[in-house]
Amino acid sequence: MTADPNAPATKEDIRLLMEGIGKLYEANEQWKADIVEQIAASEVRTKEHFDLVAENLTHDFQSAFRDKLEQHEDRIVRLERDAGLRAA
Repeated sequence: MTADPNAPATKEDIRLLMEGIGKLYEANEQWKADIVEQIAASEVRTKEHFDLVAENLTHDFQSAFRDKLEQHEDRIVRLERDAGLRAA
């Protein structure tokens, strides 16, 4: 490469430029592959977390409804017994 900025490009200049562009392209492709891999891993983690939260909510609601039903059953039995509608 010559020091004169107005000198025409040589074949060596063009080869160096193409080599530099090739390296940038390869680096860009690697970066893109890394991002795609990170996104895929994030999707897996997010789905696993969502599944865990949904399962916990399901168990919490089942327990809450079971407790509420047991309370109602106890109350009904007590009311029936107090009213003499059912033998204790």
